[in-house]
Amino acid sequence: MAPLTAMEIQVRCKIPQYCDDNGALVVVTDYGEGDRTDFIMSPRAFSGLGRNAAASEKLKKYGVLDVEYKRVSCTFKGNNIVYQINEHSQNPGYIAIVILYVGGTYDVNAVEMWQKEQHKWEYMRRSYGAVFDYANPPKGEIRLRFQVSSNVGVNWVESRFAIPAGWKAGATYSTKIQT
Repeated sequence: MAPLTAMEIQVRCKIPQYCDDNGALVVVTDYGEGDRTDFIMSPRAFSGLGRNAAASEKLKKYGVLDVEYKRVSCTFKGNNIVYQINEHSQNPGYIAIVILYVGGTYDVNAVEMWQKEQHKWEYMRRSYGAVFDYANPPKGEIRLRFQVSSNVGVNWVESRFAIPAGWKAGATYSTKIQT
């Protein structure tokens, strides 16, 4: 299994007397390897598994629950790919981006950065999970394109907006890409 980018998953617990039929929608941004699959959920998301507040409190006493899950189409209010400049980035010597949201049922498999001087796209390294990085990025605005895949195929889409020259760690950008 390839590392995940952000995707929306419907998680439902399997204790009928306490669990809501719809479960909770969670955004998954990474995965761990091993023989078991775990969702480590925020208290708010975990509470969403229960039929009501009392049922949610009973579920919390279990701590670990058997769940079923499925991927659902993401709908992030008009933003198909949204990313953030990772906190470890330092302008101008190093940039890392983390993919926050990917609309629909798409995955981001790769990210490339435009190299104006060489007139070509260069791959950013997949550091881990949904984080892509690049040492010594070009000066000035940074243009990105994303390789997206779904059950229909794989293609490249270019962000409609460049990262401004004066970027700072923590800044979030919406590509406005319609995949």
